[in-house]
Amino acid sequence: MALLTQAGLWGWLAASSLLLGALIGYWARLPGKVLASVMAYGSGVLIAALCVEQIPLAQGLAGLWPTLGGLLAGGVVFTLASEGLDYLELKHRALGAAKSGVVGLLIAAGAFLDGIPESLGLGLSLLDGGQVSVVMLVAIFLSNLPEGLASAAGLRSEGHGALYVFGVWGGIVLLSGLAAMAGVGLMENVAPFWLAFALGFSAGAVLCMLVDTLIPQAFERTHALTGLITLAGFMTAFALNHLL
Repeated sequence: MALLTQAGLWGWLAASSLLLGALIGYWARLPGKVLASVMAYGSGVLIAALCVEQIPLAQGLAGLWPTLGGLLAGGVVFTLASEGLDYLELKHRALGAAKSGVVGLLIAAGAFLDGIPESLGLGLSLLDGGQVSVVMLVAIFLSNLPEGLASAAGLRSEGHGALYVFGVWGGIVLLSGLAAMAGVGLMENVAPFWLAFALGFSAGAVLCMLVDTLIPQAFERTHALTGLITLAGFMTAFALNHLL
């Protein structure tokens, strides 16, 4: 199977938990602590995947400085884009635009912003011998699930129907697979320097997303247990990396 096709299929599989979460969140009412626990656990898995696989891979390809440059660039770009979306969402809420669907679309755009670096990193991992990173795949799947759950419930509370909600999340899953394909298509034949930079860029953006979004949301519900749950996720991914 062509590497590009593989990247798309793995990207869609990893992002499918967004749609699964949306299905559960739209039709069921799960306790907030359950959602928060999944967020914390998924964050730990994702941190481990970055630390033991993606960032060392980048450093091994071209050394320290391209990796650090990519990390910094990814963090800065994600933060600026996230702040821009937050500003637009607050502005439209203040104007009472929630009923127009603008806020819902901004929430979806934020989810896609979170998913771009994850999918990019998953696709880039295939360039290291043509094998997908199982740890990264599991990490993305787990971290996406609570986001789909919480956001679908929020869109439903704003009065959006099932067709709208599942159409939005289905579109995000589709775009996430395309982002994974883009990671392979754009970087397959580039110099190691730029591949390391791209891997670092993805990792930096994901780390900022975790600290800015998932972990604070988890802490609101699980409080002192957040650290232990995140640690459990980290230990799971660390063990998987060595066992597989």
